[in-house]
Amino acid sequence: MAIAARIVPSDIVAFQSIDPHTHHTTQIASPDEWVTADYEQIFRGHLPDHPLLRHFLRTGDGDAVRMSDVVSRRELRGLGIYQDFYRPLGIHHQTACLLTSDLGVVNTLVLSRGTTDFAQAERQLLLLARPHLAGLLAASETRHLFEAALAALDAIDDTSYGVILLGRFGKIRAMNRSARLLLGTYFRGCGGESGTLPGELASWLTEQRRAPSLDQPAPPRPFTLSRGSRHLTVTLSEHHSSTALLLSEIDAAAPAAVTDSGLTSREHDVLWLVAHGHTSAQAAQVLRISARTVEKHLEHIYAKLGAASRTEAALRVFGTAGGRPAGTHT
Repeated sequence: MAIAARIVPSDIVAFQSIDPHTHHTTQIASPDEWVTADYEQIFRGHLPDHPLLRHFLRTGDGDAVRMSDVVSRRELRGLGIYQDFYRPLGIHHQTACLLTSDLGVVNTLVLSRGTTDFAQAERQLLLLARPHLAGLLAASETRHLFEAALAALDAIDDTSYGVILLGRFGKIRAMNRSARLLLGTYFRGCGGESGTLPGELASWLTEQRRAPSLDQPAPPRPFTLSRGSRHLTVTLSEHHSSTALLLSEIDAAAPAAVTDSGLTSREHDVLWLVAHGHTSAQAAQVLRISARTVEKHLEHIYAKLGAASRTEAALRVFGTAGGRPAGTHT
């Protein structure tokens, strides 16, 4: 909104998300002192008669348009949305453009003034800025979707699956808790905090992205790393410019594990790490907590499971005590 305000000076700049079918709306405005529950209710009540929204829905044209382009001054002043909503706010002129439309929801940028109408030159500036503003919105929405997906994955108490979202040059943009645990377990001293993939994984990623040739006709292979009976598999998922790594682990030798141990997610993570051979200090580094906190978690784990040691607790929960076998990369 600050960008739009610099392009076209306005009294109020608002970003609005509108569902024309349900009349649900959300908006972020600057300034926002007028955004109250009462005004929101008035706006929603008059939504079907909004001249600019009706124009966008009727024509499908999302380019910048002024209120005065679609309705006369006399017609505007006869509308309930003007009398009950815009007039009390001192708004008499408006221009808007459609940024995105997804799942029936339209996202618009709306600029409002109380004195002079928007000039054609200002409308042209908004036309030029529209694709860039839409790109910024799409990028923000994508980031929110990624964050929501990672949060959902973090809510699943299964440390066998991890997701790493990569940015440019293979840098780690974001990852869920499970991915951090798996990196810390299979690549000593690496929990992804530096934003850089472990060397072996980075080399594999570069190989997968290499353009195919006659000398290398085989399809991409997943990255695998073994620690005794445990096996980590990493696969590459690419969609347009977005790249993700999917991590999974299996233990071929483990018997059935306890399905309901009564441990919290954090306690489960602590036990999972020490079962894989981490010291308290190493587990603390991966989980971004203190070694003292790790020890406290272990005390609670022993009490809940009636176990006397890390090995006994790991056997009861995972069906194996873990260990530190040497890793092999295939």
